[in-house]
This record gives sequence, structure tokens and C-alpha cells, in this order.
Amino acid sequence: MSAIVSLLRVMTLRDAEGITLEAGKVPTLRRRGQVEALALPALDAALLEAFATPLLAGRSLESGPLMCSYGDDDGASYPVTIERAASGLRLVVKRASRKQAAPAAAAAPPPAPVPIATPVPPDASRLAQLLAPLVAFARERGGSDVLVSTGQAPRVRVHGALEVVDHPIDDALLAAAATAARGDSSLDVAGARVRINAFDHLGGHAIAARLIDDRVPSLAELGLPAELESIVELRDGLVLVCGPTGSGKSTTLAALIRALDERRAAHVITLEDPIEYRFAPRRCMVHQRELGTHIETFADGLRAALRENPDVILLGELRDRETLAAALTAAETGHLVLATLHAPGAAGAIDRVVDAFPEGHQRQIRVQLASSLRTIVTQYLLPRRDGGRVAAVELVPVTAAVGNIIRKGELHTLPTAIQSGREAGMIPLERSLARLLETGAVAPAAVKRIAADHDLLQSLAPRVR
Repeated sequence: MSAIVSLLRVMTLRDAEGITLEAGKVPTLRRRGQVEALALPALDAALLEAFATPLLAGRSLESGPLMCSYGDDDGASYPVTIERAASGLRLVVKRASRKQAAPAAAAAPPPAPVPIATPVPPDASRLAQLLAPLVAFARERGGSDVLVSTGQAPRVRVHGALEVVDHPIDDALLAAAATAARGDSSLDVAGARVRINAFDHLGGHAIAARLIDDRVPSLAELGLPAELESIVELRDGLVLVCGPTGSGKSTTLAALIRALDERRAAHVITLEDPIEYRFAPRRCMVHQRELGTHIETFADGLRAALRENPDVILLGELRDRETLAAALTAAETGHLVLATLHAPGAAGAIDRVVDAFPEGHQRQIRVQLASSLRTIVTQYLLPRRDGGRVAAVELVPVTAAVGNIIRKGELHTLPTAIQSGREAGMIPLERSLARLLETGAVAPAAVKRIAADHDLLQSLAPRVR
């Protein structure tokens, strides 16, 4: 048995969804959405070449990755994607499917099943059983999240605040559900779609479940400025939606795709972790792809998308240097890329992108950003006085002046450009906060916690104390 076939057996024994084999690198498994490196030396390039050559059957990799299959002696068929990487070949092998044997002419009767004392429900059933009553309660209360943890009362987040729920939790069921749902996933529970993250902690297991609306909201329903609608008229470039965790960035991206679908026909590819809103397109063709299910990494999905003739690429999150580089390339080659980024504002977003690259490359990245970045949206969710939450937004179209600031790295002058750029469509965060104060929607204390320039806020909303 070859070393590669042995690795495929390891994948099967570890119940992994796939394994990545790349010359000069340690093999990695993909299990329940997580990447795990095996305790093995880096793979030899010649070993991969010897395994892949019969599968390629003379086909060339010059035009991009090729998909084929490997069948082992036990009748298992492994889907294999082969591509050329910098160090040699790169193979992504998925979990095998078994061929069904042809029935014999006089087959012996099957053995009697072994009785099982207590049926074990599948993974999804465990999660649904655990979460269904809490999700139903959260929907009734208008909640956004459910938190379940070993040894603690469950909580539901309603309008940003946590509420204790008087509902007993079976710790054994929680342990089984959390172990089965390790990492990120999505599921339909109690008539709602939820995004789930299961994790371990000092006291045991925990699950955080985010409720996702069945219907994609419009920008107006989210209370976002009408100026955001101009984003969907863009034909290329990079648009960043920024803000802290839980500020509604993914929902804003979904609303932008809805607005795009209402206005023009386009091919949209989304790369998400996991898929949240499920689009029902009218004018657009939409393909939604999930990390760990349809793509190995965001960067892999972006590179593949460039060969799939998209007009618009929605990227769930810019997480690392490789993904940032691929997003900039896509934006520069005639595609509109919409992505989220954890940053407190436009200047912070630009800093984070540039700082992700080595110092020797940062000047080139600033030049790329200056030419490809189109708009930066930053949003925060504040508690409303009458219940619920409302968005405050900073909107920064990248004008020639802003592009020059980015190119020169003079980000300390960006706030002044935003404040003086009203005619260009700029909306400073403080102006958005002042509007919320003037309408009485939010309390002054909530606004002051978010505003970066209190003097500007005071001048726009004299009621701030």
C-alpha cells in the first residue's frame, strides 16, 4: 500500500470530510469545518507526482485544476482535485463513496440486526432537540442569539441584552450535540435557520446559535442610508462593510445582494462560513458556496470564482493575507467584490488591510487599494429607546482625494476628508449618530460610547451632554 493510500485510510478512520496533500507541506484534514495538521513530515513532491500521474491520464494542468477520482482495492471512490502549486502538486481528496455490489443470484439472507437499547439520533437531530425550545422562545421575544453552556442556565440575546431562560439543559445531550457540531455550521431549527458555533471551555461544552431571518431584508427595512443603494451600480472594485462583531455586517451584505437582484441581471457567487441567508434570485443568477463544504478556504474559493465568470463576488470575511490578496486581484480584474472586515472605521479598515502584508509589500498594497477600493461602510447597532436596535453608519466613497490619502499613507488626514466630503456622499459616523439623537431614537449615553470625535458630535447635536 502506497503512503498516499495510507493517508486516505487515515482520513476515513478519522471521519474527515477531506484531506489536502501538497508537495513540501504537512498533510491536513478537514473535519467538521476545521483544518487539522497531521503529525507527519512534509510530503515529498515525487510521491505526489507518482500518485497523480495515472489519475491525470495525460491531461495538462496548464488551464487550471482538474477533477478526477481514485478507486481503491475495496471499491471506494475518492473525488480528487489536482492543481499545480508553487512547490509542486496540490491534491484535495474528499471522503470516499462506496460502490454497491451487484446482487448475487442466490444471496444469503442478511444477518439479523443487533438490537440497540437506545437509538442514537443523527447529529442534526441532537442539535434540533437541544435548541428547538430555546430558538422558539427567542423568536417570540424577537431575540437574535441563543447561548447554551454546561452547568449554566441558557441565555437569549434580545435587542443586544442577555436574558436568562428558565429551561433545564440536559448536559449529556449538550455534550453529544456540541461534539457532533464542532466548529461552524448552519441548521433549520423550530422553523428558523440558525448559524451554530460549538466549542469547548473549562467547564465543558457550549453552543452559540445566531437566528437568521427567513427573508432577506431591504436596505430601507434595516434603516440604512439610501446612499448605500449606489453600491450596487458599481461594476468593479472592492467594497468593505466594517464594524464590530454582531453589528449586522452579513445582513447588510445580503441586503445589498437583494438590491442588486432588483436592479440588474448579474452572476453572483457568494463564499460564506457558513451560508446564512438563502437567496431566491429573480434577475440574478446566484451560486452560494460554503467553507468546508464547497470550498477549502476563502482564498481557494476566490481563485476558483475567477474562472466561473462572475460579475459580483460576496465574501463572508477577509480573514488573512492570502484572502486579502485574492480579493484585491479579483477587484482589479473587473469584478465587484463585497466583503466584511472587522474594523472600527474607514481608517482602521485600510490600516488592517495594509498591515496584513510584509513591510516591503505595503507600498504596493496601498497603491492597489487606492485604485481598486470603491466604498467603505462602517456600522454599529445601538439600543433604541422603544426597544430593538438601530444602525449608525459611516459611509466613505473612495474619491480621488481619498485615494490619494491611501496611496500616500496619510490616514491621519482621512477624518477631515470625510467631514468635508458631504457633496461626494460622505457620511461621518458622528452625523449619523446626531440624526439618531435628534429623532429621539437613542439615548445620549449610547451615542457617546461609539462616537470617535465628541467635539464634532457636540456641534452636530448640541443636546449631547
